[in-house]
Amino acid sequence: MKAVIFHGWTSTSQDNWFPWLKSELEKKGFNVLVPDLPDSDYPNQEKWLPIALKLTDYGKDTILIGHSLGSALIMRLLEKIEKKVKAIYLVSAFDRDLGIPEIENFFYKPFDYEKIKKTAGKIYILNSDNDSYIPIKIAKNLSKNLKCRLIIFKGKEHLSNGTGDLKFPELRDLMLDETH
Repeated sequence: MKAVIFHGWTSTSQDNWFPWLKSELEKKGFNVLVPDLPDSDYPNQEKWLPIALKLTDYGKDTILIGHSLGSALIMRLLEKIEKKVKAIYLVSAFDRDLGIPEIENFFYKPFDYEKIKKTAGKIYILNSDNDSYIPIKIAKNLSKNLKCRLIIFKGKEHLSNGTGDLKFPELRDLMLDETH
């Protein structure tokens, strides 16, 4: 099984809970990729998407995990690929311009929810009820558009810290339950 973790705006592969999750999944036999996407302070879909497309051969043995803008990147990726992946986990997910100029280029056109659903396999959205960037109503609306499960955490802000101490056991356990 292969997992790809995409970071978001102003982030790297070494931030947040990404190294912890990579290690946890590797202990279970996963091949885990966590690419550093270029210029994350000023992310550009025109640069990030080609890197994501060439990163690996996506297919039924692939799980995608995205945090924040990484979730939007996953949705754009799924609009472009033809093979279905096993599952996607969108953490602190959103699908619209939040009024942040540095990331607005990801939202110039609406998402093709039907194509995303067709190539996503199972879809999970994990957001916090007090995220200062993403109002929970945006996550609820996205889960309706994707017809998927929304898991709401209480008081965990942007889930950058996972659910504490840069660990995210709930995400790990959800992924392992899904794959075993």
